[in-house]
Amino acid sequence: MKSRRWLYSLAVLSALCLSACGGGSSDDSSSSPAPQPEVASLAPAANAASAASASTIAATFSTAMAAADSTSFVVNGSQTGKLTGAFSGGGTSTLAFDPDFDFFPGEEIEVTLTDGLSSTVGRPAIPYVYRFWAAVAGGTGVFLNPSSVASLNGVRAVVVGDWDGDGDIDLASANFDANSVAILQNNGSGTFVVVQTIFPLADATGLTAGDWDGDGDLDLAVAIPSNNSVTILNNNGAGSFTSVAPSITGLTGATALAAGDWDGDGDLDIAVANFGANSVAILLNNSSGSFSLAQTISSGFNPEGLASGDWDNDGDLDIAVANSGGNSVAILTNNGSGSFSQTQTLSTLSGATSLAAGDWDGDGDLDLAVASRGANSVAILQNNGSGTFTNIQTISSLLNAAGLAAGDWDGDSDLDLAVASRGANSVAILQNNGSGTFTNIQTISSLLNAAGLAVGDWDGDGDLDLASANQGGNNVGILVNQP
Repeated sequence: MKSRRWLYSLAVLSALCLSACGGGSSDDSSSSPAPQPEVASLAPAANAASAASASTIAATFSTAMAAADSTSFVVNGSQTGKLTGAFSGGGTSTLAFDPDFDFFPGEEIEVTLTDGLSSTVGRPAIPYVYRFWAAVAGGTGVFLNPSSVASLNGVRAVVVGDWDGDGDIDLASANFDANSVAILQNNGSGTFVVVQTIFPLADATGLTAGDWDGDGDLDLAVAIPSNNSVTILNNNGAGSFTSVAPSITGLTGATALAAGDWDGDGDLDIAVANFGANSVAILLNNSSGSFSLAQTISSGFNPEGLASGDWDNDGDLDIAVANSGGNSVAILTNNGSGSFSQTQTLSTLSGATSLAAGDWDGDGDLDLAVASRGANSVAILQNNGSGTFTNIQTISSLLNAAGLAAGDWDGDSDLDLAVASRGANSVAILQNNGSGTFTNIQTISSLLNAAGLAVGDWDGDGDLDLASANQGGNNVGILVNQP
């Protein structure tokens, strides 16, 4: 074996030879291009649970940056669509975006820093995608059930968004038995009226919102299991929707949907749970709101619920899959360009049905909650910081737990949970103690076969309310948080 001293002597001789031959000079910078800019810090921080509603979004890089624009520094609100605003910071290491309007209470904000950003010497940035939640103002976490929106046959899912851009939060429901999606318009004080019903959407089951075409309003996507397809509904900007043909096909038993910028290019993509094929389909957006099937990945038996977030803190969005037939949750890790691989499976989650993501323990990484229909429970999965999870609490006595939603119900700056208990015809409110464990503080009853939940400030008082998709009651229940 050669000694370290021998290797050192060889290195010295090599250096002397390079010097004598005129090679290796320290001033030959042309052969060493400047490194790509990387994100050094963010404000608000990634996964923050209570960012100020008037926040300016700032990203500090490892080097001075050229100016940003709306195609390179992209901000999407979950209740509003692609945001407009003013950019600043060109020529410095910190680029900032000041939105034209404040965030809605509890709104989830997704930021994409694309490779269209570059350093002042022209090196493109490494793409980075992250999310945070806007703060709420007050709330007790005690809910009343004062009203419902009726004549919605077999409601399976409900989603929120300001469809008509009037500054209040509206709803949309997937009506399984009516083969339709209904658009529910808020009158500004938290009561709703059906203003449009979109047919035919056979067995409409899953529903998600996103600004697919980047025009500043929220569109919809609908999972159609009987047709093995997803239909895109385009918003005309005033809250009226039109089906975009053709539907996205080749999806066996499409059941649940999730949206996010998987490939970091600045537009929103979609993931689809294929219940009948035991897989998840990754649909990439071509930037104008049409989609291509980029990958189908095995995920476990009968995938029924999806959630997305940056589990491993590497600046791209990953996916979690609730496999009801496999009694498990699969973690699908993104390679940064929108291609996924399965990196962990968490078992003994009987009838895992739905998921919610949030930083329950306030440590800066993203955790998970799992509704387990077969176990009548919700499991709290704590992230170790690198994208692997440990079950730290099981909350029981939640009969046929079917739907989950996260939000700061009591205004204390941590994320709480709500659970739709299909078998108990109720919604349970789970209060976070601040360190990531939960206590059931209220059960709201008379919600027949409650299947899904949505979160928003219906009455404009600054705290978060709930909506419940009540399949057996053929209605959406409006649950109002008390100040």
